[in-house]
Amino acid sequence: MRIILLSLMAFFIAVCAHAGEVSSVDFNGKWRNDMGSELVFVVKDGLVSGRYNTNVGEPENSKSFPLNGQVDGDQIVFTVNFKGFRSMTAWVGQLTLGADNKPYLRTLWHNTKDIEDAKEKDDIWGSIRTGASEFQRVK
Repeated sequence: MRIILLSLMAFFIAVCAHAGEVSSVDFNGKWRNDMGSELVFVVKDGLVSGRYNTNVGEPENSKSFPLNGQVDGDQIVFTVNFKGFRSMTAWVGQLTLGADNKPYLRTLWHNTKDIEDAKEKDDIWGSIRTGASEFQRVK
C-alpha cells in the first residue's frame, strides 16, 4: 500500500510540474499590424527589446522608437515611448494561429498623450485611448 501511495504522489507531482510549463515561442523578428505599423522584436532570456515604426499619428513612419518588454510562453507585453511627441503606448497580447494556420499576435493597447497642465482638470480622461491590434510576422 505504501508503494502505491508513493507512486501516486510521484505521479501527481510530475503531472503538476508539467502542467505549469509553457512552451517557448519565438517572437524574434519583424512584425506588421493591421494599421501598417512595423516593429522588430529581439528576445533574450524573456526580455524584449527592439524598434517600433508607427504608421499612425504624428511621427513619420520612417521614425523608429525603442521598445521594451517581456515574454512568458506565448504571451508578450511591450511599451514604446514616442519621445518628442509626448505620447506612450503599452501593448499586451498572446500569440495564436489564424484560420490560415499562420501565427499572429493579438494585442490590446493603451496610449496616453500628454495634456497641457491647464487643461488636465477637464480633459485628463481624453488623454488615454485604448484599442486592439493584430500583428503578423513579416518575412
